Amino acid sequence: MRILNIAKKVPIHPTFFLLALWFFVSDMATEFFVLFFVVLFHELAHYFTAKKLGYRLTSFYLAPYGAQLSYKDEKFSFKDEMLIALAGPLANMILCVFMLALWWIIPGAYCYTNSIFECSLFIGLFNLLPAYPLDGGRAFVALLSEKTTRKTALKISIIFNIAFCIIFAACFVISCFYSYNPTFVMMIFFLLCGILDSKFEGKYERVDVLNKKIKNLSSVKSVYVDDTATLSQLFGAIDSRKFTIFYVNFSSGQTKIMTEKNVIKLCKNHPLTIQIKELNFK
Repeated sequence: MRILNIAKKVPIHPTFFLLALWFFVSDMATEFFVLFFVVLFHELAHYFTAKKLGYRLTSFYLAPYGAQLSYKDEKFSFKDEMLIALAGPLANMILCVFMLALWWIIPGAYCYTNSIFECSLFIGLFNLLPAYPLDGGRAFVALLSEKTTRKTALKISIIFNIAFCIIFAACFVISCFYSYNPTFVMMIFFLLCGILDSKFEGKYERVDVLNKKIKNLSSVKSVYVDDTATLSQLFGAIDSRKFTIFYVNFSSGQTKIMTEKNVIKLCKNHPLTIQIKELNFK
């Protein structure tokens, strides 16, 4: 039910309407709904991974390419950006493995689910291409940003985009003489849209609780954790309506108190994946 409620709120990228028209005109309505399901599954993987790492989604459009980390000029953790970017393709691969397991258990299910497998495999592999804003391109840009400026990394990625567009155009021309395949045109279209249309890029930002207002006589929420808990887990436990206090049980046997203000300060200065025991908290 939670996933369905999120799905109802997901804005749809304009290219999806064009895709829908193309699929329906081509008498492939079933294939379109399969694509819709697979891409939604892919994007929700980005969403839940980002949320787990302590980010919130500020804008989101259902499209074959994923969402990016973006918050003013702040540079995000290389690890976080890689995890969020690759979560979508990984979810597609997991879905494919699930389909294979289903066929092994119930062979008759193949004729009803083979299209889901093929679509999920295509979306997963296509998004792994190192062309921005595909997920592989975002991971590629994150990797290059460790060695150079992000602006330079994006320019290099655009060169890859153009190169892939040329390759797909050549494949389409060849297919016209052997086995006509308009999918190559669709792939070129998505790559070009990703470069030119930044308005519809999804954006994530660190969850901001600095504006949280605590009133006098506010209720208190107590949370008990051990020292293996991450800052992300603590951050996610902060209640927007209450003042949160954490009781941390260390492996030494000591129990110490952390307020939500302590947690917020630590989140601003450390990766959200770090464990409490690594912070030398006193």
